[in-house]
Amino acid sequence: MSTPVSVFLIPAEGLAGVLTPARLASLRAAVVREDPDAMEDEEVLLALMDHLSQHGGAALTRLPEPLGDELLELFDVLAEDLVHADKEPRSERLELASSQRPDADDLQAAEAVIRAACPDTLHRLWRYTVWGRVPPQEGAAEDLQRINPNLGYWTHAEVRQLREGLREHLDGAPTYQPVSGWARFTSRLRRIGQRGDPARAFDAVTQALDKASRQGAGLLFAR
Repeated sequence: MSTPVSVFLIPAEGLAGVLTPARLASLRAAVVREDPDAMEDEEVLLALMDHLSQHGGAALTRLPEPLGDELLELFDVLAEDLVHADKEPRSERLELASSQRPDADDLQAAEAVIRAACPDTLHRLWRYTVWGRVPPQEGAAEDLQRINPNLGYWTHAEVRQLREGLREHLDGAPTYQPVSGWARFTSRLRRIGQRGDPARAFDAVTQALDKASRQGAGLLFAR
């Protein structure tokens, strides 16, 4: 069974606004609690958390070495914290943007539809939900394909862009087929062998996009 994906509302500026001092303190405590020797084994990760707590989440884009090497591990810790938020009390819980939880396979199947129907800019935005995303850093590639993707996010500006783009290039529920016949044909070819249901992904994401648009928020995807 594919991994279910939770969709959360986040501050308009994106992931940086999620990593508040209170949440970083909670994540730090969770790392130490899980591994009593974490102060030694996870020294750089804990130093990264302390750095962001002191300088703010916006420092994600200008991390000194070697803190940047632990960025993906920090995102994995955050994703695990969010996905399991319903099992134990957490500080600063994020609001769910959709009651639906599509599978990662659903999102990937929907990517085939997006790739056939939409411009590259929209396709790149969608890939952030499928493959995960890191904030662009100096000297780093912006579009990183994660081996084990855990977090993707859109800022509020990207929420508006994707919401308008999907309405322009896709027919509505229940099938969310591309508007053009040729795109419908090519999206079917790309989906051959895929297990996911793109309509299930579009249902959840459309609901989340509408809610984020009304509230002026961004969106974060955790699996």
